[in-house]
This record gives sequence, C-alpha cells and structure tokens, in this order.
Amino acid sequence: MARIPPCSEGDLGENSVKPNELLLWISARREGSWRAFRAAVEELHLAEAPEGDGGEEFRGSDFPQYERLRLNMERLGHVEFFAHECKEGWRVVPPTLAATQDSSGWMGVLCGARSDRLLEHFSKGTGHLRTEVIPQTDAPDVYRVFAADVAELSQIGEMPGLHFQSEAPLAILSHLPLTDPPSQRGPTAEFPQGADWVIHEFLPDRLTWTKVNRADAESAWTGFFRFTIHFQRPRYFLRLSESTYAPPRAVGVYSLLRRRRCNVLHYDLGARSLALPAICRPPLLLERALVLCSGLTPTFDPRGSKLIYHGIQLEIARFAARLLHQSLK
Repeated sequence: MARIPPCSEGDLGENSVKPNELLLWISARREGSWRAFRAAVEELHLAEAPEGDGGEEFRGSDFPQYERLRLNMERLGHVEFFAHECKEGWRVVPPTLAATQDSSGWMGVLCGARSDRLLEHFSKGTGHLRTEVIPQTDAPDVYRVFAADVAELSQIGEMPGLHFQSEAPLAILSHLPLTDPPSQRGPTAEFPQGADWVIHEFLPDRLTWTKVNRADAESAWTGFFRFTIHFQRPRYFLRLSESTYAPPRAVGVYSLLRRRRCNVLHYDLGARSLALPAICRPPLLLERALVLCSGLTPTFDPRGSKLIYHGIQLEIARFAARLLHQSLK
C-alpha cells in the first residue's frame, strides 16, 4: 500500500479540526442521545461546512453532514450508534489499537475514545516507530503506526487505558453472521401509515431506487422498500412471499442481490482494493472490518458510483464476500 506522508497539525485545515473536536467531546461524555449528538454537530458549525463527495450514499436528504459524521465514526470504530444498550443514542468505544498485517509488516490504527492525554502518551510510546496522522473529510484524523512485527504493536497496546486487538479485521469478520434474509418464521412488520411517506423500491438489476406508490409496495410478492418522511431517519422493509419484515438496510439489499444472482464485488489484487456500488454499502460491522485494513474511510469513484476500500488482503476480501453471499469478480 502506498504510504501517505505524515501531516503536521498546521496542515489539517478547519474541515479536519472540527471532527477532531467532536470526537474529544464524545469521548468526554462517553454516551448520550441522538439529539445531543446533533446539537454538538450544530454547535461546532459542522452542519454548515461544505459537503464532501461521498457518493450516492451521501447525497440527498438521507445523508446530511451529521449522518456522514455518524457513519464515518462508526466505520472507524470510534462510536457505536443505536446499539443494543443505547438504542436511542450513542456510546463511545474504549480506546483501542487495532492491528492488521500490512504489505511490509504490521500496522496499528488508533480507534475509540480520545483525549489530549491519550494522544500525548501515544505519541511518546510510538516515537521509535514510523507513524502517520492523516486528515479525512467528515471524520477525525487517522493515527497509524507501523512495525516489523506484531509484538512491537502489542507493547504500545499496554499503555494505560489502551486496549490491543491483533488481526482486528479478521477478528470482526469471524464473529459476524451470514447476511441472510429474515426467517419467515420470525417476527413480521407493517408499513408505516400516513399519506406523507415517500416510498422507493430497490431495483437490484439496475442498482437504483425508484419511486413507487403504496399500493405497489403492499401488493409486491418480493421487494425491498425505503420509506422516508420529513426529517426522520429512513425506514426499510423487505417483502418476501407477501410477508413484510424490517431488516437493516444492507440485509435487504444483499438479500435481493442474492435472489437475482447479482455479484457486485470487484477485487483488485495488485492494488489490494475492494470496490462495490455505493448503493450496496455492506453491513456496518463488516464495513468496519474493511475500513480497519487501512484505517481509512472508503474513497468514492464517481465514474461508476463505487466505494473503494483500500489495503484489503485477498483472505479478507474472500471472507467478506462469503458473508454477503457474493462472488468476487
């Protein structure tokens, strides 16, 4: 993987500094409500910053900037949103050095909560190794450290208050279930009532959403539908054999892709990158495993509206494809 030169604090710019401040605030609070998170974004004037080119997934009302910040902080392993213990809000992840094998050795990525004191100790503890501080759009800076073997990184992980996870991407993937559709013996759901809902159907053959009316959605034998209204978060519903379920977005998307035998994952062995359509963003924890292979959020290729994940080993790409019921191209 190509090396990115270290950046000094003066090179980061205003767009990078404010996500750093947001993570420090989150780390100090440890947990809170979704409303408190949005208020913090507005207080830092992040909502008024220019929008980054995040691809189809980041366009339109689905992804205002506070949603982009939320997604990127989850991708990078800093914060959990709407988890089992905080269904209406968020909680910060304990500080962790997530290690993975790099093309020339081992790389560690600093994840989770941050404080000025932690960053100072991290800087001192890694002084004998090559480190990088990389600014990103709509995300806190990425701290990476490189070593010849994993033992050197594990010693850094012994810093007070810092956890260590060896082979982090593989460890995450190993605990994930297959992206299967809901069991037809499981709980069903109902479409929300009201005439103000805007309904779109996902078309796996064309990889797009198309607007439909309620009658078409209710009569569909099989289909995946997105319901949006005003400023609320989108709601997703999967129709299978005339029954309705409410799975996560990615489960619905990949369930239809599997039924239509549509393979959308492209792996480049030379570049060690994995590309997929932005509309087919994978489940969050699977995506976190891909992101931690490099510590960088995916880049967007506008030519094919694709997300590209970097530093992906072939073993990890194959594992991810198997979980998604996909074949690598």
